[in-house]
Amino acid sequence: MMKQFTSKRIFVGLFCILICSCFTFSFAVASNENANCPCQGSINDLKYYYENDPKFRNLLTSAFKNMQHLPAEYRDDNPWLCKNFSYLVEFLTDWCTFLPTIDGSHDDGLKYIQEFAWFYYHNEYGVRFVQETPGREIMQRFARERGKFMDSKASTGKIEDWIKDPRVEIGDYLLPDPKAPNYGFKSFNEFFTRTLKDQAKSRPQTMPDRDYIISAPTDCIMNSIPQRITDITTLLQTKFNQALNIVDMLKGYPHAKRFIGGTALSCVLMPNTYHYYHSPVNGDVVFSKIVEDAFYGYDNFPAWAPPNGNVGYYGTEFNQFENFQRGYFVVDTKKYGYVALVAVGLNTISSIVFEEKFKNIDEPVPVKRGEMLGHFRYGGSLFIMIFEPNRYKSDAIQVRLGNQIGLFDTKSDIPSPCE
Repeated sequence: MMKQFTSKRIFVGLFCILICSCFTFSFAVASNENANCPCQGSINDLKYYYENDPKFRNLLTSAFKNMQHLPAEYRDDNPWLCKNFSYLVEFLTDWCTFLPTIDGSHDDGLKYIQEFAWFYYHNEYGVRFVQETPGREIMQRFARERGKFMDSKASTGKIEDWIKDPRVEIGDYLLPDPKAPNYGFKSFNEFFTRTLKDQAKSRPQTMPDRDYIISAPTDCIMNSIPQRITDITTLLQTKFNQALNIVDMLKGYPHAKRFIGGTALSCVLMPNTYHYYHSPVNGDVVFSKIVEDAFYGYDNFPAWAPPNGNVGYYGTEFNQFENFQRGYFVVDTKKYGYVALVAVGLNTISSIVFEEKFKNIDEPVPVKRGEMLGHFRYGGSLFIMIFEPNRYKSDAIQVRLGNQIGLFDTKSDIPSPCE
């Protein structure tokens, strides 16, 4: 009897060992799979704080409870409704290695950027998650890890499709090796930050000898900025009545108040366009600085990027970008006063890169209109031009004969009348 009992106990013991071994093996496989995610460091940080910091966990719980429905003009509702923390982990894991695709005049470069924007759409808890410690640092690390992936060979999978698209105008750019696959681009970011082959030919300056002309700093969608430029934040939340706090925007510049009462233009760069920015004016760069801050948190994405495509249009509240990672230059034009040029990195921009000659300026550095100042890597990007009072009236953009004013849709579904 004892022998039979012992045999059963041994059998049960072996069975348990087998089950535990299988479980351990499965867990190890799952762990190894997760370890292959380039953003696992930031995702592990997210899990750690969620599990060990009650205040942080309550903040995220509140964010999920306060998800808002999207405006009626959007075909689908907010994808974060009725979701939880595990969905956020899955979302970031998928986003980390996402490669944007292009098809005619359409691309999905903003796919995950927009979906993540719905996480904090009119959601104060969602905004706090991405702009307060530790969430801000977690998402900054995520952006840098994703940026590292976009710097790697693994990110080249969709480059060929982009090169073939006429909107990219690949003939305007320097190609590492025109005979190699992907023209020799070794990563998506290398393709994304491609430089012009002949700027004077493909992006000529309008009348370069006339110093009163202001030119576009890059390929972008341009709008005037409606907010008053002041040194205080307007407390009234009336539409179009928010103030742009120039002291906060130009954090660290001792003479920021010279722009109070001035005007400003916004220049929004899209994922398919040239991503270097150039000086729109002649003069001397007298100050430059990079301000480390959040990469996410604009709480009203429809106002920033409406369905009609007019990104940064007149209703945009630019004051929110005072909390975003940014770099800026101050140019003394002598005759026409000072101009502040602000490069804002947002939504997966992990770096704002200045040209070497314009870094850490100790004394004035001459700059010509059209001269390269720096560039962005993959993501959403914004360039703001701010003028002193009575120097430039920015209610409308002036163009000259022959200047580009728009692009046709290169993949139209409308049939020809002859078909």
